[in-house]
Amino acid sequence: MYRDRVVSVIEIRVDENACNGCGLCVKDCPMQVYELRDAISVPVRAASCMGCLSCHEICPAQALEHRGVYPSRRHYIDIRVCEMLNRVI
Repeated sequence: MYRDRVVSVIEIRVDENACNGCGLCVKDCPMQVYELRDAISVPVRAASCMGCLSCHEICPAQALEHRGVYPSRRHYIDIRVCEMLNRVI
């Protein structure tokens, strides 16, 4: 018998020394995983992360680390990420 339960296999770490509080990850995340608290990105809904890594790609400080996600298993790619990166870079 199968039981419904949510298991988070993705661990999200934010390097607080690297995060510059720009909020791009907060704005870009389709699952609203992040919030800014005291000018630092905080994964407040990590269990909702679907592993698209758009936040990781858009972070200019490379302050985000995702364990349990591999590029070949990404599920979501947003063209807005590319557009935002072009504006930032």
